[in-house]
Amino acid sequence: TTDHAKHTAKLVIRNAELADIPALRLLADKVYPDMPPYSEAALRGQIHRFPDGQFVAVYEDRIVGYCASIRVKEETALAPHTWIEITGGGYASTHLESGEILYAMEVFVDPDLRGLRVGQRFYNARKQLCKHLRLRGIVFGGRLPGLRKRIKKVGSVEEYVRRVQSKELRDTVLSFQLRQGFEVLGILKNYLDYDYDSMGYATHMIWRNPQFESEHSGSEASPSLRQDVVRLACVQYQQRRIQDFDEFEQIVSFFVDVAAD
Repeated sequence: TTDHAKHTAKLVIRNAELADIPALRLLADKVYPDMPPYSEAALRGQIHRFPDGQFVAVYEDRIVGYCASIRVKEETALAPHTWIEITGGGYASTHLESGEILYAMEVFVDPDLRGLRVGQRFYNARKQLCKHLRLRGIVFGGRLPGLRKRIKKVGSVEEYVRRVQSKELRDTVLSFQLRQGFEVLGILKNYLDYDYDSMGYATHMIWRNPQFESEHSGSEASPSLRQDVVRLACVQYQQRRIQDFDEFEQIVSFFVDVAAD
């Protein structure tokens, strides 16, 4: 595919359907070749229990990404946990309609199409869902794929995360998540034992819903969910004619990434 074709082809984010499961399993095998395969039952459970929380990315009529979420209680999301515990072994059996937190349990993207910003669009879809449901925020355990290669150099997982936060080091996952406005609450140990590159660790990440904070005085939210700092960025650039909204979205996304960095 040429660069021009990539820019003109349509990328769609929509809710996942049961008919998508075979394609999702094949894609998961491609993205995670060293991890256990995703079972049909697990994907079916995720879609059945919380249809609004599961998204797929479709590019040229082909599924190129998957994003899964559930709702959990605030105290559950903010307490130490493992992926198996909080997701019901991946079956989403822990989903609660009364949960105040959107827990991001899974996201994977075809590695051949990462230039399309599929991951960023998934994160935006989650944020919109969180706002629509008036939840307090989004929480998840984030992978650290660069940890194993650098653990001897940095000495500990905590020091590795600190250096990524200060931009002394770059981690393909954590650096991206920080640019999306997520913050590190701490380190989750034994989060996913078969995540070899992350050595079983995960960063405990959070995004606070600004609309929830504006609707409440802040007294109802725990200290971990209160927003005390904001980032203001102003960008000046030459105006030019655009062909459609997708082109406008690409321009805005570029400047948002610049401001985040």
